[in-house]
Order: sequence, then structure tokens, then C-alpha cells
Amino acid sequence: MAVAVLELADGRRIPYRIAVSPRSHNIRFRLSARSGLVVTVPRGFDRSRLSAIVDGKRDWVAHHLERFAATSPSPVSLTPPREFKLLALAETWRVEYQAMPAKATGAHTAGSGRIVVAGQVENVATCHAVLHRWLARRGRDTLAPWLERLSGETGLRYAGVAIKGQQTRWGSCSARGGINLNYKLLFLPREWVRYVLVHELCHTAELNHSPRFWDLVQRFEPQAQEISATLRNARAYLPAWVLQPATA
Repeated sequence: MAVAVLELADGRRIPYRIAVSPRSHNIRFRLSARSGLVVTVPRGFDRSRLSAIVDGKRDWVAHHLERFAATSPSPVSLTPPREFKLLALAETWRVEYQAMPAKATGAHTAGSGRIVVAGQVENVATCHAVLHRWLARRGRDTLAPWLERLSGETGLRYAGVAIKGQQTRWGSCSARGGINLNYKLLFLPREWVRYVLVHELCHTAELNHSPRFWDLVQRFEPQAQEISATLRNARAYLPAWVLQPATA
């Protein structure tokens, strides 16, 4: 099988294999967690036309990658991202990869809007893992001060904050007033993130979801009901590589 690459709208580069079938009369697309993306073409098909046809399936591929990342324990093989946007901060980050013989692989900020991943960059899982760690640092640098400012505005005090990469929660608050925030919040619209931070701060006063709790949230975020409902679809804002657990 020949191999080519499809570049998605968000900069991800997805390798796909081209299979030839003597029995096929049409082009077929198959995407699975085990085999990745396979494009089957009839025998004698003009390969010069294929790139444009596959490019027209970008949205279909992106949709199925999101679904696999959310539900499959065996993620679809992805190439590391070349660019991503953090809507909460109005930032766009370009990612560069430098192969080095060092055993350790790391990601560091190299100027405005630029991240360099250096080390064993041929290992996709490792690249994803170091980018998750970079996101956690970016979350500590931005979400923690944001929470502190909102605490001052609302008068709601908390015991401490931790930035994590939870799979199912955007945030949580303990009985002692410790708040956990998910660094994946950085990919969401800014007003949604503010709502999550206000929501968790309100739990320091009402550790429940009683009418008194929601009245408190509404006092500091009048659009709380609307945003809470919209957050159910928030995972659609996360790139597939972010949805995958950082296992390396």
C-alpha cells in the first residue's frame, strides 16, 4: 500500500494508506482505531486526482477522529499537531519538532506563539505527552491567576488550586475549599471558562447543586444557565490529540 498525508483544518497531519481493489468501482474511505485511515481506489484510477478528493473529506475525518478519541481505548494513529489555538487566551501556537539523540523529550516556549518539541520526536505518543505537560504549565500560568482575580471580585475564598488533565470534569472543589481546574479549559471560549471558575468558587460556599448554589452562581454569572447547557458539547472544541490520555 502507498502512504500519503491529509492535513486537517487545524493543522493536524493524518497519514493514510492507499489500497487498490480490482473489484471496486468507487473510491471508499475506511477509518478505524486499529488501521487508521485507508482509502481504496479502483484499479487504473488516476492518482493525480486523489489528493483533492481526500482533501474534500477533511471534515468527515476530523469528526470520526474526535469520536474515536472519546470512545476508543486504542487511539487512531495521529501525527503531532503543527498548530493549535487556545480560545480562552486568544492565542495561536505553532509547534516545531527537532529530532535529537537525547533520551528525554521536552516542549518549551520559544518566543511568542512558538513551541519547540525536542528529543525523540518520531514517537507520536511522547510528543503528545510533552504537549500535555506544556498545556498544564500554561494552565498554571493563566488559569490560577484568573481564579485569584475572580476570587477577589466575588469575595469567595478558596484554599488552593491544582491544574490537572481530567478526562471528564472541567473543574471540581473539595470540602476543604481546594479547587482543581482542567488545563483543557484553555481550548474553550473565554466566557465559558469564566463560568467554570465562578462555578467552582461558588462551591466553596455551597458544596452542592441546591437552589441556593445556583442563585449564588447566577449572581456572578447571569448567563450561567445558558453556558451550563452549552458546555455539554464543549468537547467538540478539543483537538483529537488533546482528548487522548497522555500516556507516554
